[in-house]
Amino acid sequence: MNKILSTILFFAFFVLSASVAEAKINIFPKPRYIPALSFYGESGKAYRLTDFKEDMLMAVVWSRRCGPCVADLKHLKKFAKKVEKQGIKVILISPESEWKTTDERRMFMQRVGGLGLVNYLDRKANFRDGMGLRVTPTVILVNRNGEEVGQITGSVDWDDEDVIEYMINLKNESLKKLDEQESADEQEQK
Repeated sequence: MNKILSTILFFAFFVLSASVAEAKINIFPKPRYIPALSFYGESGKAYRLTDFKEDMLMAVVWSRRCGPCVADLKHLKKFAKKVEKQGIKVILISPESEWKTTDERRMFMQRVGGLGLVNYLDRKANFRDGMGLRVTPTVILVNRNGEEVGQITGSVDWDDEDVIEYMINLKNESLKKLDEQESADEQEQK
């Protein structure tokens, strides 16, 4: 009986947390240095946020035990397809401890509508802890110079046209600031 009650309470919390989650957007006044923290691909190869050279990288730190995280996956997949040609890349980073095998992770992603999103693993929560993250989902926004420009925490309706437009505008503003900084640096060197 206690096991049944625990299961019911878990699913009630899961549904409730998914329905009340709100996103918080924190765009930094100036880009921040990103620590050299690794996360890992399926082959075991180490990656860092600075390895990606897109105009904007969205690194989504998530957990399969987080209701809003799981609910966001199918929206993120649609979002990623819509913004890919705009220079925005979406990657996922989840705790390695949540997955027994790569096949288990693939089957889970297929079941929840996230298959096709690039998914990396965070070993022993080193990446999450090193970035100081305490909430999932958290999206780390990285400019083309490998600097953190902001974070979004909580659930977002990623495939909403207003959200897509906002993220494209944010990417464009980030690029504009980088271009202005590079131009100022060139002027200073003369």
